[in-house]
Amino acid sequence: MEAGLEFLVVRGFAVREGRGKWACCFEIRLAASLDDGCHVGANEGSDEPLLYRGELHGRQFDCELAAADAARAAGEREARLRVESLRALIIAQHRHRVPPPLVA
Repeated sequence: MEAGLEFLVVRGFAVREGRGKWACCFEIRLAASLDDGCHVGANEGSDEPLLYRGELHGRQFDCELAAADAARAAGEREARLRVESLRALIIAQHRHRVPPPLVA
């Protein structure tokens, strides 16, 4: 992920739909810190909370790897859009926030 989005993990994978067509699937997960040593031997991604799962169906690719790369790229675009939307919402709420009353 690009700078500023290190807290997200995007995984892309592909599922064959037939005759060169693939379903490009992706997951956006919250990055989990594995520094504490408690997760040794855990399956990759099993401790990362799922934030969003998406699919693009009927895409034509020569191989599964190309479809998986396209899925990851689609997931990164979706993650960027969702983070930008949240930033805009937070900024809008902050700008329109009414100051607290001055009652003691």
